[in-house]
Amino acid sequence: MKANIILIPAILLLFSCAGKTEKGKENESVKVVKEPPVVEQQADLSDHPGQPLYTQHCLPCHQADGNGVPGMYPPIVETKWVNGDNKTLISIVVHGMDEEIEVNGEFYNTIMAPLPHLSDQQVSDVLNYVRRQFGSSTEKITPEEVKIVRENES
Repeated sequence: MKANIILIPAILLLFSCAGKTEKGKENESVKVVKEPPVVEQQADLSDHPGQPLYTQHCLPCHQADGNGVPGMYPPIVETKWVNGDNKTLISIVVHGMDEEIEVNGEFYNTIMAPLPHLSDQQVSDVLNYVRRQFGSSTEKITPEEVKIVRENES
């Protein structure tokens, strides 16, 4: 759906410019594509238990599209932070982060507040949602893993 929002205006622009040259003559060198390419649809995760948690706790900084706010809050789309080590990802949510990090060649030094009030299940849910929505890792994070990280780093 998101890709269609970008794709439709681009196709309309192509059609509006394709038939005429600057003097209004037909331009035979421009080929008009009649059907837009098929774009792979992302799964609908609106009923995922982590979606409302993401909206409440993560969206203000990381945004609905996961691209963050340039220079302030890092993107989480297809990053090593989301797709990487479970323990690190869990620790960031439970204990927060207060250090400079590099994401996609850009440096961020904004504090991520800890979310220790979230249950182990809620942390698991929100991180699995983030991985499905913005990452490529299919490895699930379990509430038991969250409990171990929470207890070992307290």
